[in-house]
Amino acid sequence: MADVIRLADGSVQTVFDLRDMMELIDTHMGDEARRWLEDHLFESDDQEYIADLEDEIKRLKDHRREVMTALREASEKIATLIREKEIDRKTLSTTAGKISSITWRELNV
Repeated sequence: MADVIRLADGSVQTVFDLRDMMELIDTHMGDEARRWLEDHLFESDDQEYIADLEDEIKRLKDHRREVMTALREASEKIATLIREKEIDRKTLSTTAGKISSITWRELNV
């Protein structure tokens, strides 16, 4: 949707998007004013985007650590069960099933 803007000189301009507004600023205030505004508009967007990416990276690292810890614990339990004289097949199967569930979930998320 378009906006109609009355300029200081009394003329009326129609602005459809940010690009149109930047052209008006460039025409009536100069190239430096347009560049200054672009820098300040997009700088805050960039900083917000970077902060969001950093939060996502932290969340993924935390999740990876949790998954790897669970896999490590399950594999240690299997190693312990294998070292026993008599193998408890039910516990071994349950633990192997946990590893399978964890890896399936991670691969299909």
